[in-house]
Amino acid sequence: MMNHVLCTARLPSAIQRWWWLCLLWPSLLLAGKIGYVDMDELINKSPQILAAREKLTAEFQSQYDALREKESDLEKLEEHITRDGPIMTPEELGRLQERARLLERQIRRFKEDLKDAISIRNSQILDEIQNKLKATVSAYARENGYDAILINAILYVSEDMDLTEEILQRLSQDQAASPPSETPAP
Repeated sequence: MMNHVLCTARLPSAIQRWWWLCLLWPSLLLAGKIGYVDMDELINKSPQILAAREKLTAEFQSQYDALREKESDLEKLEEHITRDGPIMTPEELGRLQERARLLERQIRRFKEDLKDAISIRNSQILDEIQNKLKATVSAYARENGYDAILINAILYVSEDMDLTEEILQRLSQDQAASPPSETPAP
């Protein structure tokens, strides 16, 4: 006779969340004061995220400008080939077409490298902000006597339990109180 043990690692994440919620629900009902926070809304609306987006844009602005300049050069070269190609010698036309192909490859590589760099930097910034959001929610819960704070795996929550706006207000106050950080060099 085999013992069957439920392994949550094999379940899809949505089922895992429901399984844990069902398992923990009785203790949550006994816990007392329970709140809910929509982490997606916090992440999308927090002033820290808005500031991080501006910081990220500023951090990569020079690279965006360089990319636009290369694209403009390619466009001018292609216009020159289209306009003057019929009257050029085959050798001259070939040189310009090869230059255009090289420039196009450079632009493609540049875009890929820029996309990777932005993705890595975005992940770093997002991790920092998510840690800040979690710390703010935890501090709020402790200060206001909450026994449990639930996030996103909830089908329904009453407005009385939704603390998202209060947490956003606290994040706004924290952002206003903190000095602006310098943008590090890319």
